Amino acid sequence: MTLFVIGNVTEDIVFGLPRLPSDGETLIAVSRIVDIGGKGLNQALIAARSGMKVRLVTAIGHDDAGRRARDLIAAEPCDAVLIEKDTATDQSIIAVAQSGENRIISSAFSASALSATEVIAAIDDAVSGDQLLMQGNLSHATTLDVLQWARSRGLRTTVNPSPIRWDYDRIWPLVDRVILNRTELHALTGCT
Repeated sequence: MTLFVIGNVTEDIVFGLPRLPSDGETLIAVSRIVDIGGKGLNQALIAARSGMKVRLVTAIGHDDAGRRARDLIAAEPCDAVLIEKDTATDQSIIAVAQSGENRIISSAFSASALSATEVIAAIDDAVSGDQLLMQGNLSHATTLDVLQWARSRGLRTTVNPSPIRWDYDRIWPLVDRVILNRTELHALTGCT
């Protein structure tokens, strides 16, 4: 069984803070880390490091962050198809309080440029019983088309809808499992 992760790669700029700022407040960071991350990459690497057979399909830019992502992934036990786009590699600004709470702002220019045609070409060897994992960083059209293709091939599908950017009504019938945190659950269902 192969896990196909269709998601994002970002250059993460992480600021450690004593606490998260209030609305309109500016705080001085106690630490700063710049690294390669992104929900798609992170999920693919965790699964691969746990012994799963994984293929990550993602978009990167023609820039230093994209080159760093390529180098990082090459050293991991994870097959990857990195599709270069004419955009900067996506970036996330992450504020992390000492308590562990965080706030994240991300771009999705590269991830949104990834087409269903590109994704399907990269996972065309998938067979019934394989797993597909997607995140909310991709466009609605790509997400819908890839999930429909996966369903026609008998793949089990998991969606982590974060960041929530659009309506999921047409997506849910194509999803076997959903990964949500409390904020996302509330945004999608109104439940707490």
